[in-house]
Formats: sequence, C-alpha cells, structure tokens
Amino acid sequence: MSSSRLERWIARKFRLRHLELIAEIYDCRSILKASKRLSLTQPTLTKALQDVETTLGLRLFERSNRGIEPTEYGEIFARHAKVLLAQLRHAAEELENLRVGYSGKVTVGTLLAASASILPDAIVLLKNERPGVAISVIVGTYDILMPALLAGDLDMVLGRLPTEGHSRALVYEEFYAEPTCIVVRRGHPLTRKRRLTLRELANQPWLLPLPETALHRQIERAFIDAGTTLPKNVIESVSILTNRVLLRKSDCVGVMPYHVALDDVEHGLLAILPVKLKSLESPVGVIVRAPGDLPPAASALRECLRTAAKDVPSPRL
Repeated sequence: MSSSRLERWIARKFRLRHLELIAEIYDCRSILKASKRLSLTQPTLTKALQDVETTLGLRLFERSNRGIEPTEYGEIFARHAKVLLAQLRHAAEELENLRVGYSGKVTVGTLLAASASILPDAIVLLKNERPGVAISVIVGTYDILMPALLAGDLDMVLGRLPTEGHSRALVYEEFYAEPTCIVVRRGHPLTRKRRLTLRELANQPWLLPLPETALHRQIERAFIDAGTTLPKNVIESVSILTNRVLLRKSDCVGVMPYHVALDDVEHGLLAILPVKLKSLESPVGVIVRAPGDLPPAASALRECLRTAAKDVPSPRL
C-alpha cells in the first residue's frame, strides 16, 4: 500500500478498537491474554489482527515459542497506538474534571533520588487538595521508565535529570541540586574518622545502585578520578527498603542521594561519612512528554512537586 493510500485508510476507516487490540496484543505478547482483557474470543481477535495486517500490507506480529513478538512494523504501530490511547484517556479525564470537579488519575515513574523525598510530600499536598485523584507510583531505573513515558504509560518521571543526551520528545524541569553522600550504619568503625578519601574506602564492602543508573556511573567516575581501583566486594540494588536494612545490619558502605539518607541520619540509624563528593551533585526534577502540557490531575501533581521542592532542606555536608 502506498503512503498516500495508507494515510487515507487510517483517516477514514481506522477505528479506536484497532488501536486497542494492537496495543493490548503488544503488551500481552499473547492472543489468549489479550482476548481475555478485551473480552473477545481468540478467533475474533485473531481475525481482527489479520484484517489490520492485510489492509496495511504489513506483518505486525510474528509467532514464536514464547507467544507472539512484534515485528519492526509492529513496534512502530504499537508505540503510536499507545500514545494515542493515552491522549484519549487524558481527554476523557479533562471532560470528567469539568463535569464533576477534581478527579482523574496520575501515573508517575520515580527514580531513587525523589521517591523518598519530595514525592511523598507532593502526594500528600495533592490528596489534600484533590482527594478524588488516583495516583499510581512506579519505581524503576531510567532505562525502564523513559520508554514507558514516551509510550504514554506514565504521565511523568521524577528523579535525577540526565546531564546529557536530552531528547527533543521530552521536557525537563529542574527543581533543585541533589548532593550524593556516602553512608554507613551508626557505630560503624569508619565513623571515627574525621576525613576519608575514596582511595581509603576502595577495599570496603559496598552497596551501590545498578550499573545502568546514572548514579552508579558517576560513582565509578569518582573512583577513577581519585586514581584508585573500583570496589570488588559489591552488592547492587535500587530498592530503598532493602538498602536501608542492609546498611543498618552490615558494615557495607552505601551511596545515597543526600535527601534520601537524611531521615535515617536524623533518626540515628545511619551516618554520613566525611568524604567529599562535590562532583556528584546532580539536578533533580520532573520529565514529561513534549510539548509539556499535562491533563489536569497530572498538572496539579507537578505543581505540588514544585511546592514540595521549595521546602527541601539545604544539605549539611
């Protein structure tokens, strides 16, 4: 099918149901699962998919021993379908907000730097103002959350902003600069030291973020800049709960954004070691899809995040 014929078909005959079934099959990777979620029989869904593929003249999915997998055409089509469906959900939310007042849903992805600091405060603010708004929080790493944001599965991502490689498809808003600190349990032998260097800590057991995180790469760079070898005795985790317990119950040396560690430090559970990591200060903020317009509930949460960010205490390092 030529480009012009394809455009005419999409404009005149394509239906919302086509978008829904392609997106559902893409997410489920299974005709059986997708048919159940769409309340259709398998033969009906299979025929509908075949009709779409026949009309497009393109193969969107291929069967494999793991179910079905999207082709390159399927990846493209599903990505646009999911974004369009997200926009329609946002339109419905705006209409409902206008009809009954404050309601709607916000889905926010969060990275470690913000999940234990400004996000809880912003959610409390939002729920006080708009109790009818439903909020979903998805915790993950940058490489997982960014594709979900671009696909329309998330309204925004909150956390450390990348210092390079910005996408024109996204809008980045910085709230504040987040220092990185090195922490240990209260009473750890290293807390008796008045000054430490990374060289002195290289042989300690370490608790680090996952390798695909920006913070992990920054820590590696800090060790290299300090002219010392990277730690070999390492546990890698981005689970805040797991990390806090591990640090309190072992002699691990951990790396945390300052405001994530602050609560445990103030309650005497963790201590910040006197290691200068000025070069590891990173901007924290929110990322949304361009052009940056959000539905009412998500826009309200972003405003609450801005308010919460203003109350972030200054570091005492």
